[in-house]
Amino acid sequence: MFTSAIILAAGSGRRMGFDKMTARLCDKAVILYSIERFVESNADEIIIAASEDNTDKIRELVSENINTDKPIKIITGGATRFESAVKAVRQTSCECDVVSVHDGARPFVTAKTADKVALEAFRHGAALAAVRAKDTVKICDDGVVTATPDRSGLWLAQTPQAARKADYLAAAEKLDVNDARITDDASVMELYGIKPFIVEGSYDNIKLTTKEDIAMAEYIIGKTGTAKLRVGHGYDVHRLVEGRKLILCGMEVPNKDNLGLLGHSDADVAAHALMDAMLGAAALGDIGRHFPDSDSRYKGISSMKLLEHVRKLLDGKNAYVTNADITIVAEKPKLAKFIPDMQRSIAAALRLDTDDVNVKATTEEGLGIAGEGIAAHAVCMIAKQG
Repeated sequence: MFTSAIILAAGSGRRMGFDKMTARLCDKAVILYSIERFVESNADEIIIAASEDNTDKIRELVSENINTDKPIKIITGGATRFESAVKAVRQTSCECDVVSVHDGARPFVTAKTADKVALEAFRHGAALAAVRAKDTVKICDDGVVTATPDRSGLWLAQTPQAARKADYLAAAEKLDVNDARITDDASVMELYGIKPFIVEGSYDNIKLTTKEDIAMAEYIIGKTGTAKLRVGHGYDVHRLVEGRKLILCGMEVPNKDNLGLLGHSDADVAAHALMDAMLGAAALGDIGRHFPDSDSRYKGISSMKLLEHVRKLLDGKNAYVTNADITIVAEKPKLAKFIPDMQRSIAAALRLDTDDVNVKATTEEGLGIAGEGIAAHAVCMIAKQG
């Protein structure tokens, strides 16, 4: 089953008073929360329908923060929700079986829910995430209650909402984009004669519509984001040779012996140890798996670029480094005067305060491997939200 995830981000934000897709929610753009969850999901590609005003900004946010092999396409949406969705569906891969449409203003969708909705749509023709109504609902006419429907059969629709691509496009051909009965993608399928299957969602999957919703979203992040702290350890060692630059923590360390570290990349042993610590804390393997020395793309590459790539891998897991401690083991050269710059370099790469990064150097008193090379240990803590 090939699934195309569609994230709608073309709304005007009129009730919010600003573009909510690119607004910051706990120091992350709102749209990134949804993109990260669909990257984590089983979706095979992601189409983002943006507005003319925020297309460039969303493209920049994706480029700087999302690291994935999944195709991500950003298009300009239409004047209405339905028009944006149809335009996006028409941009999906020819292999697509199921389209799963999600409101970018719902930052708390989970990959599990998205996958379940897509699967049920494949089985039943259409499906949507929804939660049971908690409150009694009143039907009114001119301010007067005319009926009280049975709450046991009432569900509150959320997104994602999914359908078989062929059926969705067939429905779109028959319906007027301005049809007032079309309020979401499930209603499109209902009007076409397909009854969507309900997948029970989460009450946390709120839609950001008014400024008051921002406060609720910040509460949800605080509630779900403090549970998991993980520690990782990394170790690396490289041989010293003549005629190479010595790079440590992204900084060149000049020395009278003209010694540098031998390696496929720039051989920044300290950055390598830190990357292994980060990958270990997030259970993402090690640098050999992600950057094999058999791959010519990494020959001579700056390890700070690789460190940025690892930071983005953590972003994709909704995790970030809280602090790092690096120990460089070297008999020569002396490193004390370079350490402040090393700390600033690592802090900048990880988007941390300098106070959150510690770098120190020691020797092995001539007893270990450090006479012929330089080794490094690194420990870091990451916080994983959700």
